Amino acid sequence: MTSLLDLWRAVDPEARLVSGSLARLRSPARGVLRGRTAAPHLPPAADGELLVVDESLVHGRPLDALLAALESAGLHPVGLVVAGLVAADRLEPAEGSLPILASGRGVAHLTEAFAAYLRDEPGHLQRLASELRLAAAEAALVDPDPAAPAGLVAARMRRGVAVVADGEMRALHPRPAGRALAARFAAAHARLLSGGARSESSRRTRDGLWLLERRIRAGAAVWLFDDLPFARVDEVAADALGMTLRALMRRAPTPRATAHPAARAAAAPPLQDRISATLLAVARSNGRIAPAARALGVHRNTVLYRLRAARAEHGLDPRRPEDALRILSDAERRRG
Repeated sequence: MTSLLDLWRAVDPEARLVSGSLARLRSPARGVLRGRTAAPHLPPAADGELLVVDESLVHGRPLDALLAALESAGLHPVGLVVAGLVAADRLEPAEGSLPILASGRGVAHLTEAFAAYLRDEPGHLQRLASELRLAAAEAALVDPDPAAPAGLVAARMRRGVAVVADGEMRALHPRPAGRALAARFAAAHARLLSGGARSESSRRTRDGLWLLERRIRAGAAVWLFDDLPFARVDEVAADALGMTLRALMRRAPTPRATAHPAARAAAAPPLQDRISATLLAVARSNGRIAPAARALGVHRNTVLYRLRAARAEHGLDPRRPEDALRILSDAERRRG
């Protein structure tokens, strides 16, 4: 049965856990209820459902007051989502173990999205798997380094991702605001991988780091890591990334591996040139992705991947007018 954790991670991974027990995130959700901003504020009593309420119900008062109202109304939800909170909003943790999530999305959007996932969880997971496999393959085609598809999955799933092969850390991508977790994983990975052959697993370390491992080949694995337990969407993401990396790392070593450094540099794919061409094409297309992809003769996901790489490395995004003007001006100067 679908758990509260599955719903949260599938619908709004950017929502944050304000308070409550991690163990209760595993509780099954039977449905979704929507709280209203006009009287009566609360829906009819129904146990085991996820309750979504507008932030106006908690604005200026503690969460414990809302929990007391739920208790008085005979409501025993599996969890509570406070919707419509802006980034600056802060909620004080409540007493008790009921999981309470804070989301920036609206009540109507969340209610429909949670209900849609409950109606067709297998279909949602299948679509996610296809999307991630395609995007990871596109990233690997642009840059045949395991770090490229691993970084894409880390950004998409908002989880830390690491790729370890033959005792070497080939990629380490923290989730947003998760650099401390990445440092913890980097410090612990030698100990975690030193136990010899193991079955693929999801587990928690002594210091509270959750780990999800997928073997790529003998001596190589992809890991997802976070300070929160994993959901079904994370399992799908790990499988999709593992499939891409398995194909990528199955390739025979190229002469670049043993050639002179100058020969390796000459044989390396001109990734920066392709990124520069992509920035210029998007700028010339007034920030539109599809026309730029057609002009370059690549898939739109390739364009999006290159834009992410340019934004991470150079802070440039041709969809911003000031950056587009700079890119076009630089191109004009080089041509002149």
